[in-house]
Amino acid sequence: MVEKIFVEKLMTDDEIASKEGEYFPEKFYKGVKKHILRDDTDVYRKDGKLLLKFRKKIIPKKYTDLALESFLEASKKTHENRGAAAGVLDRNKMANYIGTLVNPGKFRTGFKSSVSGKMSKQATSNLSKSNIVGFYDIPDRNLKGKGAPCRLTVFNRDNPDLWNNAIPFIKQCDKIFKSLVPDRHQIQYERSQLTPNFAIDNTAFSTITINYSWRTGLHRDKGDLHEGFGNLIVVEDPYNKNKYDGCFIGFPQYGVCADVRTGDFLAMDVHEWHSNTEFKPKTRQTGGGRNSEFNEKDIKNGWHFNRMSIVMYLREKMIKCQDKNLWKNKAGGSKYNIDQEIVRCLPPEYINYMRYQYNMFN
Repeated sequence: MVEKIFVEKLMTDDEIASKEGEYFPEKFYKGVKKHILRDDTDVYRKDGKLLLKFRKKIIPKKYTDLALESFLEASKKTHENRGAAAGVLDRNKMANYIGTLVNPGKFRTGFKSSVSGKMSKQATSNLSKSNIVGFYDIPDRNLKGKGAPCRLTVFNRDNPDLWNNAIPFIKQCDKIFKSLVPDRHQIQYERSQLTPNFAIDNTAFSTITINYSWRTGLHRDKGDLHEGFGNLIVVEDPYNKNKYDGCFIGFPQYGVCADVRTGDFLAMDVHEWHSNTEFKPKTRQTGGGRNSEFNEKDIKNGWHFNRMSIVMYLREKMIKCQDKNLWKNKAGGSKYNIDQEIVRCLPPEYINYMRYQYNMFN
């Protein structure tokens, strides 16, 4: 039986916003009006809006094995552009080439290179083992503004076989999403199909974030469809003997967190503030993964546990890359009232862009 609980805000919006980039430990979720979810549960806010739906052991092993085969190595690559999710700035979590910090903020800073001594043109945050796969609605920054506004990720470009191998897993997750939250899925799916060339194989997703042993700081997801929903899956790496407890995904403003493990599925409102609790080692910590890839810095920062997490979503601005052929078909070869017919179902911020598209292709 699925338990249904209702939660209310334990902190004001200003109070929780002031904690951006910070961590909430497991003990925070213990006490009156707080919950640690370990069984099938639906959680609603006091106003009746859905916060999350959690299901245990709902994804068959044959699918999580595909995710492991496809995404494991890519999930371990480090990046330094995750901002608040990577936590408050910490020298121990920053790249070795980061020299003098320049105008540091809470979780992002300019810097001079410790190698060249030159000022970097880009700000940095803490390192995180996090990567994106699928499609992305931001041009490749290496092309200095000359790249396409929507594109394949590097993973897809360089690993087509691994990507194709993952498709059955992604479609299974889309199926679960549809069954759990049909209204949000329908909105997200219909929006994704307005740009079918940037949707993942007829699903409601355009993009997937894959993380390895990453405890996120308090943040709200940016860039994904506001009317949609995030979908979180965890796959534990059998090649890595650094097992763990903890690392619950939590919504501290509402005092609720979930222990998501292999085969579980969490549909959640990622536009609410969320973060992870701490990892708790179950085994003696070692540098011995499949390739003994973990060093002292990895162990010190907790980047060595055997948890791969996968978040699936639709990027909000993918709509700006709507297929020109769709525009021609809608126009029917004649003048077309774009304001009344096309724009009426899309967010107002895209109206001017869409007018530009119409004029280009007619």
